[in-house]
Amino acid sequence: MNILPISISKDIDKYFYNREKDIKKINSYLSLLDEDIPNQLLITGYRGVGKTLLLKKILKEQPSRYLTTYIDLSNIYGRELGKLTEEEVIKEILNQINQTLIENNILKNTKEKIKKIINELKLKDYTLNNNHILDIPLLDIKNNYNKLSKFTMELPQNVVDANENIKGFIIVFDEFQLLKTVNDPKAFFWLIRSYTQKQFNVDYIFTGSVSKTSDIIEMINGQSGAFGGRMIQINVEPFTKDETKNYIKEKANGIKFTEKGFERFYTCTRGIPIYINTLCTILPNNEICDEKIIIENLNLNIDYMAIIWLYTWGTLTKIEKEIIIFLVENEKVNWKTINNNLKYSKVTINKYIDSLNNKGIIEYTLNNEYIISDKILKTWLSTKKENEGIYPI
Repeated sequence: MNILPISISKDIDKYFYNREKDIKKINSYLSLLDEDIPNQLLITGYRGVGKTLLLKKILKEQPSRYLTTYIDLSNIYGRELGKLTEEEVIKEILNQINQTLIENNILKNTKEKIKKIINELKLKDYTLNNNHILDIPLLDIKNNYNKLSKFTMELPQNVVDANENIKGFIIVFDEFQLLKTVNDPKAFFWLIRSYTQKQFNVDYIFTGSVSKTSDIIEMINGQSGAFGGRMIQINVEPFTKDETKNYIKEKANGIKFTEKGFERFYTCTRGIPIYINTLCTILPNNEICDEKIIIENLNLNIDYMAIIWLYTWGTLTKIEKEIIIFLVENEKVNWKTINNNLKYSKVTINKYIDSLNNKGIIEYTLNNEYIISDKILKTWLSTKKENEGIYPI
């Protein structure tokens, strides 16, 4: 059996492959922190293409003069049962920055400066999860989101200013599209933007599995968005055919293909690493895989292939699922067709189409049609309906 990970391995380097160009490009922007030139990056790509692994690899290899903080918004989203609030996000930012400072033993100068800032703020009755930052009590801020956000957003630059050996602070927001669920996402993006204008040694990286046509891209980096097109946008692409061949040869060298077998393999996986890993794991390594073997194993193990969608499907609303199923069953679907066939108001349909677009589940094509962005999701739903008579609940 060819065991390849379908989640991020503890040993990042063991299964990391390629991406040299992406790493070089991103590091070139991050290195400008030495020159007091900050950058904000927006990194997008299909679900499972390897954005998180790429960023964790990059953060892991940053020089010691840069501090790094990684914030997984899906953790907060799950913890809060899908009810993300601005305050919970700010608290998580502060907690993760605190963890970064502790892990890097950034104490002496920073602690005194932070203590002075806290005293100046005169915060009142607020409790964080850890109840402190660098062992400084934060029995502070009762219902004072403005002071909490000010303290938190100014903290990274203050840390750099207080430590001559620290030249920059890099903060990553993973699954940033979930910020669309806070009470006022536009205002929250503008809040972040307002502080970036005053910080010369802090880089923010936003990454997520979003459609290129999603309105959250416009909201954060469109001409009328908070960053007004100033963010550096990088799309992490799937592996090419040659990259896929070389990846399999290096990481799962027990698998062999006929020419048409590999073509089918690539068509199924589209060069997306998580699908490559998953399909390699279920293919036999004691025979040469042709088209028939690929198709049989895919159909027999479709639940395993679609594992990255199982949790997501369970979090969708009834209306979102109805829209997706309608797209599974119909080709060349525009908004009017959806509106005419689903018995909901125009406002409701718009709301949930926007939601699915922001989650990277559907896309809006140049032909003014909606399609499911991932063929494995579509295949999984079709197969479940064919085999069991009903779609997954």
